[in-house]
Amino acid sequence: MNTCLWLLLCSIILPRGATPFITSSSVATRGADDGRSILSPPIRQTQLFVSSTTSTPNVWVPPSQRLLETRSTIFKIQQPEELLDFISEDDRLCVIKVYASWCQACKKFDLRYRKLASKYSDKYTTNTKGAPPAEIKQQGKIRFAELQYDNPQNEDLCDSVLGTTSFPYILIYKRQEGKIRGFHCTPAKFQLLVNTVEELLIEDEESCGEDNSFQKQVIDLGLADRR
Repeated sequence: MNTCLWLLLCSIILPRGATPFITSSSVATRGADDGRSILSPPIRQTQLFVSSTTSTPNVWVPPSQRLLETRSTIFKIQQPEELLDFISEDDRLCVIKVYASWCQACKKFDLRYRKLASKYSDKYTTNTKGAPPAEIKQQGKIRFAELQYDNPQNEDLCDSVLGTTSFPYILIYKRQEGKIRGFHCTPAKFQLLVNTVEELLIEDEESCGEDNSFQKQVIDLGLADRR
């Protein structure tokens, strides 16, 4: 994978305040206390991307749209570029499960993870025979994905950038903040994941409430734009 893509991935998936730098063998991270500039997570603006196998531009399909086509609740990340697509699609919480095919604990964890995804992810319309294609009837508060560690295309990403060392491992991101949580979560400690996402959702709701309160004050003071 080329250096530019690694830097782009680092800038969005690392915590705010961490800056990627190049070593002789891989991309690593260094804190902001060394005087380097901090990279803000990029926001995908373009609707085009170049396929990894051809040089022909293709229409970019958001991960949520790909899930809609299969009526799935968990996006499967097959390569580093798809991790970037997933995190940068919108401002909702992004929860990613990193697992390995040989990990028995991951298999036990998976069932509860899928139930949690069903609770908080997008809800679809019923797609019966002869009916229009399924649509999102209710947008979920959280988007979920999974990343297979022993997929050769993801190995460098997991080792050099994500730093996942035990499985299953949970990563939580927001587009504007980068990585906000990362922890090993065994099936016995699944409630830790539930408590964490509920806590983060409450923080989001409180933050939105503060923003709405400020906007109301601006309107009451007559400072809002008059049209």
